[in-house]
Amino acid sequence: MSSAVELIKEFQENLTKYVGVINSDHAYIHDGIAFSAIVDVGTISGAYNISFKTPTVASGKFIHWRPIGITSSANYCKLQLYEGDTYTGGDAVTPVNLNRLSDKTSLMQAFVKNSTSTPGGTIIKLSGMGTSGNRSARSGGATASSEEIVLKQNTIYTMVITPAGETVVTAELFWYEENGGIEEGNV
Repeated sequence: MSSAVELIKEFQENLTKYVGVINSDHAYIHDGIAFSAIVDVGTISGAYNISFKTPTVASGKFIHWRPIGITSSANYCKLQLYEGDTYTGGDAVTPVNLNRLSDKTSLMQAFVKNSTSTPGGTIIKLSGMGTSGNRSARSGGATASSEEIVLKQNTIYTMVITPAGETVVTAELFWYEENGGIEEGNV
């Protein structure tokens, strides 16, 4: 049987000798189930769509959609996430596993930027970022939220970015893919 001191030593970092603690996002990266989609939107002056379809029910995987990192160079942008939408076309985006040592790939069925969509689904997230005002006073900004959303399986989602005027936009989308759902107590 290990003593309390021996047990604590197992959790100490080598350099600081403090007990190491990581949050769940960090742990999911280590597990190889955290993914990112990097979208260089470019210069836009009208609505821009990013669409994806979540894994099938048979996969057993649930998408935990996390805060996004998005920036605008000059103008305010409204961000809306629609659930149960439809889309056509678009350019494929390959999700990146944030654990570069893992060979796991995302189970998203499709992930595209610059899709064509007339949003008709339910808005499940609305936010804004950047500033407005005269051009000399404008500055870009980023938006993020600390809440995650557990998305429905086998469902299409479209994120619509609508700028107030011409601006350059970049986005880094983040999620993890976990077994089980709310009804199983695994959130």
